Amino acid sequence: MALALQLDGLAQLAESDSSPQLAVVDERMKHALDTLKQENRLVHKYDYIWIMRYLNETSTKKGDLFFPSVNSYREYVTTFMGHDQVAGLSTLSLYYSYGDGHFPEWTFSDTRDATERLRRVNLARRFAVIFLKGR
Repeated sequence: MALALQLDGLAQLAESDSSPQLAVVDERMKHALDTLKQENRLVHKYDYIWIMRYLNETSTKKGDLFFPSVNSYREYVTTFMGHDQVAGLSTLSLYYSYGDGHFPEWTFSDTRDATERLRRVNLARRFAVIFLKGR
């Protein structure tokens, strides 16, 4: 992701403890995911999918942290970001299909619980705040 974004002119490279060539966007992504995990906001293993949905909806072009498939997103989060407590591909795909509408007016066909809907929306909001703020 870092190299692809750099080649598109969308990311600068920064020195990092975890990788000598971790792009700024990847560094922010890792920081945001790690923070959400530390804050216990990733309640379910499928909660990562709400972040993908948010990123894909808010990307202005497909080079900006846009994931063409659930598989590419899961691989990015598990392999490149180092998060191993992520639901499997079929579970993530299923939960992705439950969502409808546009952020922040998302609706979900798997639950009618307004508190759960708000939790999912707030997870994406909190991710955005951390991601945009950076370190």
